[in-house]
Amino acid sequence: MIVSRHLLALVLVTAVGAPAFADELSKEACVDAHSRGQDAREGGKLSLARKLFLSCAQSTCPALVQGDCARFADDLTRMQPTLSFVSRDGGGADLPDTTIYIDGVLTVTRLDDGKAHDVDPGPHTIKFIHDGKDQLQTIVVGAGEKGRTVSATFGEAIVPAALGGAAKRKVESGPQVTHPTGSKVVIGLGAAMVLGGSGLAIFGLTRVPDNCSISTHQCAAPPGDKSFDDASSAIGLSNIGWVVSAVGVVAIAGGVAWYVGGKHTEKETNVVAAPWFTPDAAGFAVMGHL
Repeated sequence: MIVSRHLLALVLVTAVGAPAFADELSKEACVDAHSRGQDAREGGKLSLARKLFLSCAQSTCPALVQGDCARFADDLTRMQPTLSFVSRDGGGADLPDTTIYIDGVLTVTRLDDGKAHDVDPGPHTIKFIHDGKDQLQTIVVGAGEKGRTVSATFGEAIVPAALGGAAKRKVESGPQVTHPTGSKVVIGLGAAMVLGGSGLAIFGLTRVPDNCSISTHQCAAPPGDKSFDDASSAIGLSNIGWVVSAVGVVAIAGGVAWYVGGKHTEKETNVVAAPWFTPDAAGFAVMGHL
């Protein structure tokens, strides 16, 4: 009786599994795969949609469904993004014994074959695990993006021993002289006063009436004439301009004295630069006293 039950179970499994191993679908299953494939494609699940279309593109499906599915599968093959993965140590050596999870699903157990893996367009979380350590990366994949490489580096960058001594170099710069910033401001302000005051003085002189003489301080006009007041105002404006210019000259002289007398010589800068390398970049590490 026990033997009969085992035989019956074996027969049932064989009967149920036969269509799957033969990869043949009924007419209803073909139509269902055709419909579900379109829903998956609209939802951005290109991997699932492509599998469904490939299943209903077989010759056992109705011709109309078969033609659609074959065409849809070809379109998705072009749109399907793929990723390849690289794992290295700090010296750039490959680490094939690395496990990869995509969105929490185990996808790769080793990196020996270098195969590309299908993914759907959109954001994905990639987790690299090597020797008990993991690295997490979030990427956004575009439709049709083929063979994009996602890499991880375990361990710090290693400087090759052959380059250790020869590549280090000492960067020296001579003494640097600095001047007070305030002195430059005073000089600039003095120059502005000289220019502005001179302009004001000249403008005042042009406002003196023609019937008045600047040298004699007299006007050819009867007493009480408006010319006297105009000439007085113009001369006063000109005098203010000359005073402002004089103050500007003094400010420039003082600023120059401050600029020269307040200079400061800084000590030499000694810097040691050494190269560093990673699989994705390289540069110089700078150390020393600045």
